[in-house]
Amino acid sequence: MKKQFIIPGLLVMALMCFSFISFVDDSYYSKANPTLSKNSFNDMKACIDACSNCAAMCNYCSSMCLKEKNVDAMSRCIQLNMECAAVCKAASQLMSLGSEDYKEMCRLCAQICKKCGDECSKHKNMEHCQKCAEACYQAAELCKKM
Repeated sequence: MKKQFIIPGLLVMALMCFSFISFVDDSYYSKANPTLSKNSFNDMKACIDACSNCAAMCNYCSSMCLKEKNVDAMSRCIQLNMECAAVCKAASQLMSLGSEDYKEMCRLCAQICKKCGDECSKHKNMEHCQKCAEACYQAAELCKKM
């Protein structure tokens, strides 16, 4: 096959996927999990966003902690950041799938986010830890509401 046909074909496929994703709304989640109402769908979207943000901030924070002069002193923070990022990704994945089990994952996510936020907030002289703590507490609060 020639290159001139492959590139436009890939673009068309990408646009079709994007169009499908943009049509996914509360009816998709309601069908996947009939217990969801429109309000809980909006809450879920906010929680997915908070969890995604928290995962990104935790990854950034752990990366920055590894660059600190005394990395050994940051080992607990780094470990909790990695755990928090993993559980936030899992929670947002289950919510976006409309899983029946998302509430259990959100409960665990809230616990780990709080633990990570508490650890990060101890490092007052590190801006990345303070921003991470904020993101962790935000995700924890929204996950509790799920």
